[in-house]
Amino acid sequence: MASGEGENVYNYEGVDPKDKKKAQKELHENPDQVRAHIASLRRWVTSAPHLTCPTDDAFLLRFLRTAKFDQSRAQQLVDNFCTVRKSPRGSPEWFEPLPLDSPIIEEALKLPMNIFLGYNDDGEGIIYSSMDNYDPDRINFNDLARFAYMNADTMMKPEKIQINGCRFIMNLKNANKKQTQAWENPRTAFKMMRNWQDAFPMRTKALVYWHEPAFFELMFRIIMPFMKEKLRKRLHRCGTDFNKLKKAIGPGAERLLPPEMGGQNRPMEELLAERYKMFKSAEAQAERAKLATITVDESKRLPTTKDYLKTYDDSADPSMGIAGTFTKLDVS
Repeated sequence: MASGEGENVYNYEGVDPKDKKKAQKELHENPDQVRAHIASLRRWVTSAPHLTCPTDDAFLLRFLRTAKFDQSRAQQLVDNFCTVRKSPRGSPEWFEPLPLDSPIIEEALKLPMNIFLGYNDDGEGIIYSSMDNYDPDRINFNDLARFAYMNADTMMKPEKIQINGCRFIMNLKNANKKQTQAWENPRTAFKMMRNWQDAFPMRTKALVYWHEPAFFELMFRIIMPFMKEKLRKRLHRCGTDFNKLKKAIGPGAERLLPPEMGGQNRPMEELLAERYKMFKSAEAQAERAKLATITVDESKRLPTTKDYLKTYDDSADPSMGIAGTFTKLDVS
């Protein structure tokens, strides 16, 4: 049994001492109080009549770390994590798992999307995506989202990622307008950004775009109103500047980038093969089975939680009235 795969058993087994120290410094994590924090969050979850979800230490700790051990924020994250998956208020259509043997999964696993490249010298996970070979006529946007969330559910499990966070690279060199068309729908863009920022136990340290085409400006214009200031400050637009890309990835960038991108990592073909094995592994399947036990009953929702998850209709369309006000961000 891995550390935390049970209740009141967490003991930092397998955690790098450097990561443990960073958790104390950056996340306000007190090793002497971790079990007490987990127990407190567990009491809240089990007392919430509208929620059914895992309560083991490992599951709950990832939310506490993302919330920097603020119990109220952790409660909201757990609630939102469940709500986006199982409630009409969320986006349950994106969390209906695809069968592992489905042709869509086999096709998606060949795409260089959400590929884990390793950790930079600061311990941050580097996750790479490109639009190469993606054909929206073969995999529609909803099915691609289903695949992406299935992939993400296994990525958030390692404690090193929980503590250090991730930098996401999006290589748009070969992107075309048809591939990104779904993001031009403000409702879709809102749900994607909401899920990422308010409903996922993941520390986003940087969002890095490379080789952005001119048509991508429209997508940025639609997304930006839904992006919180904290994430905006972590947005890097590198254009074709390789040195700028390396700086955005952090120390050790050349070691992490595959040779197809001018780096020293293994070829993308090998990284894809590794992702294939991980995606279909028994460990990944067990994690998905655990998350499949989540239920949300809106008829039993506590009044104190009704405003936890925002919906697109909670406010006027933020894209209205911004014509002519979009400013191209370049945050290094």
